[in-house]
Amino acid sequence: MAPPFSYQRLPERSIRVIKLLPSRRPTDALRCNILNVHLDHVASQPYEALSYVWGELTRQWPLDCDGKELLVTRNCHEALVSLRPRYLPRTLWIDAICIDQAGTPEATAERNGQVSIMGEVYFKSSRVLIWLGPGSGAVSNPVLFRYLRSLHLLSILEIGYPRLAALLEPVTWRLLDLNHGRLVKNKSSPILESLIVILNNPWFERVWTLQEVAFGRKCIVMQGSHALNWESLCLGYLAIPTRGLNRRAETDRLLSRWRLYLALRGRSIEAIPKSRFQGESQAEAELRLLAEIRNMKATIPHDRIYSLYALFQAMGIALPSPDYNKDIAAVFEEAVVSYIRCRQNMAIITLTSPPAEASGFPSWVPDWLTPGHYAEPLIWKLADFDAQPPITMKLTLTQETGNGRLGVMAKRLGIIKKLVCCPLVGESGLPRDAVYREFVQACSDWRRFISSGLTGHPYAEKNPRQIEAALLQAYHHAIPGDNALGPWYRWLRDGRRGAKMPVANAFLIEVAKRRRPTARWFIYVLDTGYCGVAGSGCVVGDAIALLPSLHPLVLRARPSSSSAGAEYRVVTPAYCEGVINGKLSTRLGELEETVLV
Repeated sequence: MAPPFSYQRLPERSIRVIKLLPSRRPTDALRCNILNVHLDHVASQPYEALSYVWGELTRQWPLDCDGKELLVTRNCHEALVSLRPRYLPRTLWIDAICIDQAGTPEATAERNGQVSIMGEVYFKSSRVLIWLGPGSGAVSNPVLFRYLRSLHLLSILEIGYPRLAALLEPVTWRLLDLNHGRLVKNKSSPILESLIVILNNPWFERVWTLQEVAFGRKCIVMQGSHALNWESLCLGYLAIPTRGLNRRAETDRLLSRWRLYLALRGRSIEAIPKSRFQGESQAEAELRLLAEIRNMKATIPHDRIYSLYALFQAMGIALPSPDYNKDIAAVFEEAVVSYIRCRQNMAIITLTSPPAEASGFPSWVPDWLTPGHYAEPLIWKLADFDAQPPITMKLTLTQETGNGRLGVMAKRLGIIKKLVCCPLVGESGLPRDAVYREFVQACSDWRRFISSGLTGHPYAEKNPRQIEAALLQAYHHAIPGDNALGPWYRWLRDGRRGAKMPVANAFLIEVAKRRRPTARWFIYVLDTGYCGVAGSGCVVGDAIALLPSLHPLVLRARPSSSSAGAEYRVVTPAYCEGVINGKLSTRLGELEETVLV
């Protein structure tokens, strides 16, 4: 029996690669040699980087490394068997083999250093091999891969030879079963089914894949013995019909992720050009990237941040160096503070609903451990209000920042003194007529509250009916006049003038179909006279503050404040009438230190 393989210390800016030895029979034992390569001299030792799913972590498959035994996982073993050449050695970089995965302090220190240069490892590889597994059934059928190659060739013709492509278009579209660039369901259903199976491969759920695709100068997708380039797969994804395909729902969860893949790399064979992250789309791209990692899988929680380390370096954002010895809460906190300081933008703290206090995470740190949708707490759609963050407030983090605290100079708008809950249709599971009576009663109370609660509004010269319309906008935004919700809104707004109550059945069906909220939201009035709309969780006594680069936030004072500035937990974002979009001028003397915990 061969002795176990032991790792030797790596020189600075060096990596290990394996030289996979050839074999003519797939049943032969896997053998390789391990070499050290300096990243500044990879031209003398080119290598391919493997991107794959680790799968089960049990290591029980032997690999002969320089005459010694190294155990690998099943997925790694299958990939090596498939990639092993018949005649000449093949040089590969595989993270599970080339980085010491032991739990010793020496191994952890090595992993910290290797993760910090991971983007460069993929960028300097001759190509990235995306291994989707051995494949089975329709997925391993070469018809799909041949089809995607043909689709890619058509795209090349359209870009390089538009006149020729226009002449060939009727023939090529008919042969490829395309209609205006979309696959035709009736003719291409086997291809569609196989493509959807590919897109639901666990590889697309890995958080590291974003970086691996972004930095790979050439990416090859492999399943079994079949291969095609990344651009062909992207075109296949874009050709999936958005309507008329009953399986499309299975790929909807991948849509935002694929937008990231296409934005980061798309058809380019270069690393991320900085031009892709300049202008108005830069912040949106970064925040979507940060939001999406909560829905991706990582073996170690720290990797939800460290997998983006090289990406954000390329974008000009300096994150702290990887350190797997740190507590996960500290890793998340440092990433948020680094982003805020670099981008002068606090929107990152509202990417998710605040973590529960019992979780041990500060309320201003996104909940990256719980899957969910982008900007989930904005259930009333702040965009409906044309609510842009203020641009007059300078973002300054105070000395209180650190150890789970985020100190910032903010404008306190007031304390909630009145709340009314906006009704939810069918929440109680009552019969339809009872639901309607309950809803009508709630709306009547709601209307009276709005009418009586706005008398002390600071902007008295503004028409109160315009304020009422703004507060109800979350529920009636862009409703057509002939829609069943139109009469309801007119009754809700003008009931005191004799407007007729809408018919129950048509109204309830329409609300349930088009505008049913997914969580409670509230109309509030502050002790200072301001009013607005806030999400679930707020209570009378909560404060609302305006922070730089953010919509107003509902904050709850922490009973045991120990610092000079009051401590608050974030509850939910809010809309406040008359204070956003630059409507409220803020002088430096009006700002108070607010410490978020």
